[in-house]
Amino acid sequence: MLFRRGSIGVSVFFVISGFIMAYTTRKKDFSINTSKEITLFYKRRLIRIVPLYFLLSFSWMVMGQSLMTYFHGDGLQRLIHSILFLPQKDIFPVLYLGWSLNYEMFFYLIFGISLLFYSKRYIFIISFFILTYLTGIYFPPQGAYFQMVTSPLNLFFVVGIVFALILDKIVIHKKWAALISVTGILTFILFLLDIITTTNALLNLLVVSLFVFSFLLFDYTFKFKGNRLLIFLGDISYSLYLSHPFVEIFFRKFKVTGYLNIPYFIFKIIVVIALAAFLYHFVEKKITAFLKVKLKA
Repeated sequence: MLFRRGSIGVSVFFVISGFIMAYTTRKKDFSINTSKEITLFYKRRLIRIVPLYFLLSFSWMVMGQSLMTYFHGDGLQRLIHSILFLPQKDIFPVLYLGWSLNYEMFFYLIFGISLLFYSKRYIFIISFFILTYLTGIYFPPQGAYFQMVTSPLNLFFVVGIVFALILDKIVIHKKWAALISVTGILTFILFLLDIITTTNALLNLLVVSLFVFSFLLFDYTFKFKGNRLLIFLGDISYSLYLSHPFVEIFFRKFKVTGYLNIPYFIFKIIVVIALAAFLYHFVEKKITAFLKVKLKA
């Protein structure tokens, strides 16, 4: 297998998510109409995450020919936990990728609460996640929810927030930015290829953080604003993430080996992107626009 650490992409998105949340709120005064602003924040996050996730979770249930099993017993419990973004120990959500959305929604929950602290909000949220992580080290949690609350994965959000605050205040010289970028991208590639190996959570955090920071420097230091392809992939990224398991399931029917493996892989990537683009333009965007009007978000 060429890439053994494909799931590291989730960690990358967590850093990006933390960065975006801090970047988009850093200059906003939440001391005015606080409750209204927090309600608006939650509405927008729910509109962004929930509709497509619920739709594809239902599709996954139907495709698995197990729809009725989710209306009683353990299946019902699993469905309820999936809908409420609550983790279960050793059990994935209905659409298994939902485990990462549990973390994402928990982060949004705490971020919304942090807005009550106005200008001190970043101090609150950074302190919260560091303290819960340290609590998990000294008092290892047993329950699934507290395992999520104290997980080192939450630190990726923290790093994203810190990056937004740093880059808003300082300018990094091109010479240093180039060194950081080359080091960050090269280290990440070696890590992805399993040439560099580590099971240490904080070293994983360092590798991923340096990688994301490298690309942020392209914008902040080198003033590279991206191209249409990158913007397009960014737009469809959520649809792509949630829908790619459907493509993977379909292609499992075919056994391709030898010299055909690489073009076959490329074809799968094209199909994944095509499906994601369709979902984004004809489902995600339309539902989001409709709900923003209806919910005044």
